[in-house]
Amino acid sequence: MSDLTAQGSVKPKPAARKGAASPAERWRRAADVSARTVAAIALGYVTASLATAVLARLLPGPVEEATIAATTFSFVIYVSVVIWAFADRHAWRVWAGLITACAVLTGALLWSLSVEPRL
Repeated sequence: MSDLTAQGSVKPKPAARKGAASPAERWRRAADVSARTVAAIALGYVTASLATAVLARLLPGPVEEATIAATTFSFVIYVSVVIWAFADRHAWRVWAGLITACAVLTGALLWSLSVEPRL
């Protein structure tokens, strides 16, 4: 195969990829993205659900209106968690933050159930 074009000039050779990742680096990156995805989907759902339950119990007003307001706000919480999961530099910080948030929300929910056991 010739390196000459139809006009007789030499075709430029494709540039070598700078910073091509090794297989180990690709696996590490895939694991990082997978950890962030699981955190965003699973822990994001749990966090939004717990926050909804806590807010529905603690917001003033009729039970129905508090539940609707808390459920509406849960969409904001879930989207915020998903954005944070992929915006943070470290996946471990996302996991630690979400597990801490779930623990705090679980404690708040158990406390609110012990104070006033309505559901």
